[in-house]
Amino acid sequence: MQSGSTSGAWSSRRARIAALVLSVSPLIGLVPLSAAHAQAASEVEFAIPAGRLDAALTAFGRQTGLQVTYLAAAGAGQVSPGFAGRATPGQALERLLAGTGLVHSFPNARTVSVAAPLAPGGAFAAAEGIQLDQISVEGQGSGVDGVVATRSEVGTKTDTPIIEVPQTINVVTRQEMDDRGVVDFNSAVAYTPGILVTDYPGGQGMPDIYLRGFRATQQESSYRDGLRNGFNAYDTDIETYGLERIDVLKGPASVLYGQGTPGGIVDMTSKRPTTTPYHEVQVQGGSFDRKQVAVDFSGPVPTDPTLFYRLTALWRDSGTQIDHSPDDRVYIAPALTWKPSQWTSLTLLTSYQKSKKGGAEQSLPMDNTIFDNGPKIPSSLFLGVPGMTLWKTENASVGYEFKHAFDNVWKFNQNFRYTHSKVDYTSGWIWDWPTALSNGHYANIGVQARPKDSDAVLVDNNMRGEFATGPFVHKVVFGVDYSYYRYHETRTNSTNYITIDIFDPIYDASALTLGTPWVDESQSFHQLGFYAQDQIKLDRWILSLGGRHDAVNSDTLDRLSGTTTTTDDRAFTYRAGLGYLFDNGVAPYVSYSTSFNPVVGTDYSGSPFKPTTGEQYEAGVKYQPVGINGMITASVFQITQQNVTTADPDHLYYSTQDGEVRSRGFEIEGKIEPWKGFNVVAGYSYTDARITQDNPETVGGYSKVGLRQTAVPYHKASLWLDYRFQDPALQGLKVGTGVRYIGSSMAPMDTSTGTQVEVPGYTLLDAAISYDLGQKFADLKGVTLSVTGTNLTDEIYFTPGFYSNTVFYGNRRSVIGTMSYKW
Repeated sequence: MQSGSTSGAWSSRRARIAALVLSVSPLIGLVPLSAAHAQAASEVEFAIPAGRLDAALTAFGRQTGLQVTYLAAAGAGQVSPGFAGRATPGQALERLLAGTGLVHSFPNARTVSVAAPLAPGGAFAAAEGIQLDQISVEGQGSGVDGVVATRSEVGTKTDTPIIEVPQTINVVTRQEMDDRGVVDFNSAVAYTPGILVTDYPGGQGMPDIYLRGFRATQQESSYRDGLRNGFNAYDTDIETYGLERIDVLKGPASVLYGQGTPGGIVDMTSKRPTTTPYHEVQVQGGSFDRKQVAVDFSGPVPTDPTLFYRLTALWRDSGTQIDHSPDDRVYIAPALTWKPSQWTSLTLLTSYQKSKKGGAEQSLPMDNTIFDNGPKIPSSLFLGVPGMTLWKTENASVGYEFKHAFDNVWKFNQNFRYTHSKVDYTSGWIWDWPTALSNGHYANIGVQARPKDSDAVLVDNNMRGEFATGPFVHKVVFGVDYSYYRYHETRTNSTNYITIDIFDPIYDASALTLGTPWVDESQSFHQLGFYAQDQIKLDRWILSLGGRHDAVNSDTLDRLSGTTTTTDDRAFTYRAGLGYLFDNGVAPYVSYSTSFNPVVGTDYSGSPFKPTTGEQYEAGVKYQPVGINGMITASVFQITQQNVTTADPDHLYYSTQDGEVRSRGFEIEGKIEPWKGFNVVAGYSYTDARITQDNPETVGGYSKVGLRQTAVPYHKASLWLDYRFQDPALQGLKVGTGVRYIGSSMAPMDTSTGTQVEVPGYTLLDAAISYDLGQKFADLKGVTLSVTGTNLTDEIYFTPGFYSNTVFYGNRRSVIGTMSYKW
């Protein structure tokens, strides 16, 4: 039914609400107000051929963006007459289900349920002896309504149920991000097991990602819209307000994505245009003088029924817990979808982001933080020079996603993006780390200027097909992708330092002098990959086979010496997995996958380094309970990475590739809505990542064999609960609370002693509360007030620093209030 009205009273009420929200900030202009229409009542152009009912319902879900649920037993062997023409989803379903004896209903505006008519007693009619298996079809690119995602493209590059992918996939939906009050990438994945992002308040601003114990040192694990995002390591901090969802694929992903660390990848999906009108205005304020305004407008273009738009924008002016360290941002992301028919679509995705943060490394001596060997350094101390130490970035990208279905079997997809990034970065650090402070409470501060600009061009082409050969049902994808990346970077250290009193710092930038660059290099990088994959179904068995060949070359020019280092690598990677789908929603699986990652540099003899290689064995079970909105995944794994660079014991300052790292562990995650309004997000991971092969260090002769990987805790556990009250007296109220535990981890090895220092673990408490004012006051329909808090007990905790015997302060307590208006 229609939710809007053209009455004068309604228009007046909307105007009052808009004035209430917009008065908080003069930066938002007047916007046109339009009514939203329920999905069930919107007319759509359909082109669904006659054939199997399950294929027809899949096409229906894709063409409407609706989530479709149906009972496999009820639809088994059914044939649909198909439907072509313009109609509402309800009218189209009546035509698609004609002659099947099945009926449909709309539980909400985003979901349609198909089932057999109710038998006497209220039970669904089903053939004797057949258990009912619920299947969910989410429209491609439509996001997820709630916190439970059941489908993903990240693991297969096809729209596939997560339960059918023989590898662990975790999804953070837009709803979960909103419920928890997510403000950055770190907080977005804070409740996801097996992934750790170093808390780094006031620092360089880019996420430092660890997946199953492996650090993505060059941000190889960062993807956006299916294409690699992490090229310029200083500029990969994506604004989470502009995201629809975050998919985390655990383990090697080279079979589909090419080079990368063996721990996995993180793919962030940008917000897409919607077929129905959606508008949001949001204002925010909170700890550290945070001020933020955001807008999100989407819907059809009034003058053209084939065009749909989305405009997401944000402005933020904020401090952080570190003095002289801002967290400022401007973000704008226009998007436009052209859909001339149900067979073809083109979505233009653009974005511009400008950020400013503190830039100081903030690695602090352990003696003055976790140990009682001198005065404690305040958590607000800025280890840089105000006005000189800053991390400023500008990032602009333009790309598109083109999709065309030739028929109900074959589809072509092309993704393209060009990105330009400019980083103006000057870091600051304690000059003589990691020694204790001089004279009790003085620190010597130096700086390093390291500007970097880069360009990246990426394109991925693939064909996707779904067909049967005898008793086998195939879902195939084969394609070719190409990546080009180039950068120029210089590094210049200060020739001296300034001394500050940590309790009363006075910074004198005029006393610092920058020397001449000690790094001035340019690099160009090319990667060409060919890949193929087949997901084969036989009854309830699913066999996944895939392979990929990559050619990667790079040229690194040292402008100071005039020398060029060239790498030319070839690699074949593959994956095999086998799973079984039980009637009760349980799906055990096993898989084997491999990875590679080029290494830039040469050994003492001048030979280029070989790529690192990785392999993973994984076994697990996924459970999608029948009749309940939920997904549970449990897995065990072993990952081994070889050709890791280690110190050359015979030649100082050179490396060899005799190292090996092994990570073993267990993960479990559950996201479930046991009853209406109540969500549970729970996770636990155990990760034992350690060095299994190494050359003795030149200095001191110490080997790292047996040492744990830096900054990787054995244990990570989390639980988030939220509930939207259903009682009429409390309707509109939603509360949530969460607890996170991160176990102890190890700092980098001290090469003078061969030892690692253990950094203590910590437990953090979070909470959220919101109230939909429209549930009580008709004139305020669409207005929601919310307050979210992280680390509510203000726990003082630390994470391992960049260097031996150093740590970072963790994030202090933060409370943020938000007022939003949606219509």
